[in-house]
Amino acid sequence: MPTLEAIPPAIRRAACAFHEAGHIVVGWHHRRAITHAWLRPPQGVSGETCFEPYRRGFQLDRAGDLRRAEVEITILSAGQCGEMVYWNGAEGLKWYPGELRSHGDDLDQMQPFIALLQPPDAGLLRARCARAATAILYQPAMRAAHEAIACRLAAAGRIGADEVEVLMAEAGAQRPPLPER
Repeated sequence: MPTLEAIPPAIRRAACAFHEAGHIVVGWHHRRAITHAWLRPPQGVSGETCFEPYRRGFQLDRAGDLRRAEVEITILSAGQCGEMVYWNGAEGLKWYPGELRSHGDDLDQMQPFIALLQPPDAGLLRARCARAATAILYQPAMRAAHEAIACRLAAAGRIGADEVEVLMAEAGAQRPPLPER
């Protein structure tokens, strides 16, 4: 396996775009409003996806907040899941660097949500959320949207909410119905 530094920047940029697109698609699925995502200059081998902030905080005594916390962990898990779609594909497979180090920031951002949920085993919670993210990304329309968003992001270095909506619609992606109250 090549070291990460031995992988050409264009390949690493594409993997990063798939990582960020994973967050975008799973966030979109869960009705999180994206503001934008971008690949950091100069080569775009790291990036960031930004969602609109919540209007209120999370509270332990609200069942809906506990569900929101798990959704946030799922969205944060979707980056690595989305990146693995790239590494397992034809272009990425020969360059796969082995253990991914791109997930550290996402793991750090999960910690407040894990602390709120207080699961008996945080590893099992993270694994369940990663499986949920992967299941979303492998739905045919979501997979098409994921690739289209990643390609746009890799080419332009940035993508906004309006472009995401267009690409999701073009792929035929649909959100699940809102739960009844």
